[in-house]
Amino acid sequence: MNLIKDKIVKILEEVGVLAAELVLPPKPEMGDFALSCFALAKELKKNPAEAAVEIKNKLLAFNAASGLAKKTHTEVSLIEKIETIGPYVNFYLNTKVLAEEVLFDIKKSGAKYGRNNLGKKKKVLVEFAQPNTHKAFHIGHLRGTITGESISRILENAGYEVVRVNYQGDIGMHIAKCLWGVLELQKKYKEATKKDITEKVQFLGEAYAYGAKAFEEKPSVKDQITAINEKIYFANDAEINKIYAETRKWSLKYFAGIYKRLDTKFDRFYFESEMFRSAIETVKEFLSREVLTQSKGAVIFEGSKYGLHDRVFLNSLGLPTYEAKDLALAKKHFTEYDPDEILHVVAIEQTEYFKVLFKVLEEVIPKSKGKEKHLSFGWVSLKDGKMSSRTGKVVLGEWLIDETTNKISDMMTDDKVADKEEVAKAVALGAVKYSFLKTGIKNDIIFNFEETISMSGDSGAYLLYTVARIKSILAKACLPIGMAGKLKSKKKLDLSDLPEVFVEEKEILLKLAEFPEATLAAAEQTDPSKIAKYLLDLSQAFNNFYHTRQILKAETKEQEFRLMLIKAVEETMIKGLNLLGIEAVEKM
Repeated sequence: MNLIKDKIVKILEEVGVLAAELVLPPKPEMGDFALSCFALAKELKKNPAEAAVEIKNKLLAFNAASGLAKKTHTEVSLIEKIETIGPYVNFYLNTKVLAEEVLFDIKKSGAKYGRNNLGKKKKVLVEFAQPNTHKAFHIGHLRGTITGESISRILENAGYEVVRVNYQGDIGMHIAKCLWGVLELQKKYKEATKKDITEKVQFLGEAYAYGAKAFEEKPSVKDQITAINEKIYFANDAEINKIYAETRKWSLKYFAGIYKRLDTKFDRFYFESEMFRSAIETVKEFLSREVLTQSKGAVIFEGSKYGLHDRVFLNSLGLPTYEAKDLALAKKHFTEYDPDEILHVVAIEQTEYFKVLFKVLEEVIPKSKGKEKHLSFGWVSLKDGKMSSRTGKVVLGEWLIDETTNKISDMMTDDKVADKEEVAKAVALGAVKYSFLKTGIKNDIIFNFEETISMSGDSGAYLLYTVARIKSILAKACLPIGMAGKLKSKKKLDLSDLPEVFVEEKEILLKLAEFPEATLAAAEQTDPSKIAKYLLDLSQAFNNFYHTRQILKAETKEQEFRLMLIKAVEETMIKGLNLLGIEAVEKM
């Protein structure tokens, strides 16, 4: 859309209107763009409505005097009519010239259409997923992983060098609770060692829930688990070490399978165990700088002095807390990658925690100031409530995808679709991703299967069906001689002999022109929902056109134009879906 706006702005500059900002009128009958004259009225010393009339007259006089309304001068020929409505100058576009400009820009840009240079020569580290070993990969992790991958793609599209990292908790009390449960459930553990990775991880979930419950209810068990936790940290018990290493391997293998399924990747895996000794050294270093203080045998940060929470960094046993390990992790980030920005894609309940952490980092690593950011996402739940890995009542990420796949499979009745199983998997995954990304990331989500798999509503399945429908039309098209070449050619189009461009087609053209703005807004606001909303609007514009106008049965000139138009829609949809981490399918 900026391409079109820029051309109108150039014309306005010719008549002395500088730094003009165009807006979209609320109704189509009020034009395609409008110029507000409130600020200009002060310069002209007239009321806004009078200023609008004066600017309109200047534009018409300029056009008549210069003779620029010739076909070779696109900036002026693009504007078909200029009217005033109160304090606004309204511009109506010549739809044929609009079509030539938009389709040419898409063809000329090719794979680069929708890219921008917002992050040129900048490096951003995106930290996401962060599951804890020995615990379930639940739908909260699923949302974080899907969101982090989409944000990474959007930032890459904006020219950033993106480093994807994953910080996984493989030590701590949750591990000790699980291992205590494993020791108590020895028979089941031995059976699990002979089973597939899914059943192994299911057993770990059972063991963790068993240990967590006993930890809260029995003081003697609490002491045993605390002792196991120390043994894990200091690796001084052969039996515990063996079980720990084996079960840790199970979790990591399971997570790797999920990442592959989600089509996400990481440049660096960090682990809490990797930060343990460095965390102790880091806390002692910062203690000497008087950033941290000693209190009752522990080392703390007095956040209350800054209007924040007080936090423990070394407990009374001398063990580093999560906070301390995050300090060591931050040092690793800067020494290994020296990023311009670090985005922590972490659930919203950690907001206060990150405020404290970032404040400490500012004090001890000055160059981190303004670079560390918490990109928080809201809760995910089903209609029957929240999750709790402590009680074992968690909604697993893979279960959600599997259930969606089953429901998509039941809906697929077209016998012409080859490999229905693979198509159903792709559509289901796309549908789940879209359901998580279509709303602002800070918003809570109540996952609804019916909405997710709907073929006619605000869903990923609907978007994928739109692409499949276009692919089907293009495959059936009996292309006129030379048409195949026109679809690929990057030459300027000439639609002067096209009978008419209808309102439904114009709606698509204007929406296609908005794609670069949508990708830029998504990158500026690190918000994938900007892309999701754009794709929904484009899909609706296409389907409105599809149900109103003939394509394959249209006259030759109209058919050529409409095939080029829907080809542009297909390519733009695929690019947008890719930014959400969604792969298009050929048929549905």
